[in-house]
Amino acid sequence: MTLESSTSQVRSVCGIDAGGAVALRLPAGHPPVLLVVLDTEEEFDWASPLARENRGVSAIARLREAHRAFEDAGIRPTYVIDHPVAATPASAAVMGEIAARGTAEIGAHLHPWVTPPHQESVSPFNSYAGNLDAALERAKLATLVEAIVQGTGVRPVTYKAGRYGFGAQTPRLLREFGFLNDLSSSPGFNWSGDGGPDYSRHPNFPYFLPAEPAILEIPTTGGYYGPLRSMGSAVTPVSNTRRRRETGPAMLLRRLRLARRAMLSPEGFSLPELQALAATLLAGGIEVLSLSFHSPSLQVGHTPFVRTERELQAFEATIREFAHWFRREHRGRCMTASELRAALAPGDAPGARRP
Repeated sequence: MTLESSTSQVRSVCGIDAGGAVALRLPAGHPPVLLVVLDTEEEFDWASPLARENRGVSAIARLREAHRAFEDAGIRPTYVIDHPVAATPASAAVMGEIAARGTAEIGAHLHPWVTPPHQESVSPFNSYAGNLDAALERAKLATLVEAIVQGTGVRPVTYKAGRYGFGAQTPRLLREFGFLNDLSSSPGFNWSGDGGPDYSRHPNFPYFLPAEPAILEIPTTGGYYGPLRSMGSAVTPVSNTRRRRETGPAMLLRRLRLARRAMLSPEGFSLPELQALAATLLAGGIEVLSLSFHSPSLQVGHTPFVRTERELQAFEATIREFAHWFRREHRGRCMTASELRAALAPGDAPGARRP
C-alpha cells in the first residue's frame, strides 16, 4: 500500500478527528529521515504498579557517554524529558549540557503520576494525561514546562505524552504552551486495554493536526511487515494491553513470518525485525521513521530489556547498526523533531527556543 492511499486510514483519537489529514512530503530529492526519540524519564519497576515515589534518575548520568556515542553514529536525538528528570538538579544539568552541544533537541514528556499537582489517584486510566480533567492536564503541563525551562535553560517545542496518552483537549493545551511538534501517536498499537488511546489504524506519515497554529504530528513508527501484513490489524485484539498480547491467529501469522507487528524500537525487537519493518514502510512511500526507547534502558537493571552488561552492549549496538543501515542502504539522514519540521515546513520551525 502506498503512502498516498493510506491517508484514508487516519482515525479519531480520544475525540480528535484526524480524518482528512494530509501526508506531509519531504522536498523533492530530500533523503528519508530518521528520528531517534528517547523517553527520558525516571526509573521504576515495570512489573509493579505506578507510584508517585518512583523519582530516581540515576541512569541519566549515563546519557553523557551515550550521547557522545550517538554523535559518533551520526544520530541527532530528541530527548523528551519528564518532571523527575527536569526537577532533579543533577539530571537537569546533564540534559542542559547535552542541549548546549547543539546535536540534540530537548522536548517534554508528561508522566502524570510523578508530575505535580497531585490531585488525581494513581491508576492506569489516570496515567494517560489525556484522560485527566483539562484543568489538571494543563496544570501538570505548566509544571513540567517550567521545570524544563528552569532546569535546562530550554523552552521545549516538542511534546510526547507519557504512555502515548494524547487526549481531546491536548492540542489546545500544547498550542497554549507554544509546542509545535507532537510525538504521541503509535500506529499499529491499541492501548485501550487499560484506558489509553487506540492508534491501531493511524498512519505512519507525519501530518498537521487540525489546529492553529499547526502542530506537526510525527508518529512513533510501528505496524506490520510480511507478505500478509494487511491481515495483521484484522486479527489484532481490539483492546490489547501494553504487554503486546496477541490472539491465536496473530501468533500463527507471526510464527509463519507472514505478518509480524513491531514498533521501531530496540526494546523487545531485534535488528532484523527493525530493518524489515523499516524497509516495508519505506518501500510503501513512508519517508520519515521514528525509532524510540526509554532512557533507563541505557543502564543495566532498570528495564526488562537490559538486564545484563551483555544485553546493554547488544542494545546499544542495535541502535548504532540500525542508524548505519538506514544511511547506507537508504541514503537516509538523522534529524531532530524540530529539524524535521523545518524540512517539511520551511520558515515555520524555530526549534528548541531558549527563554
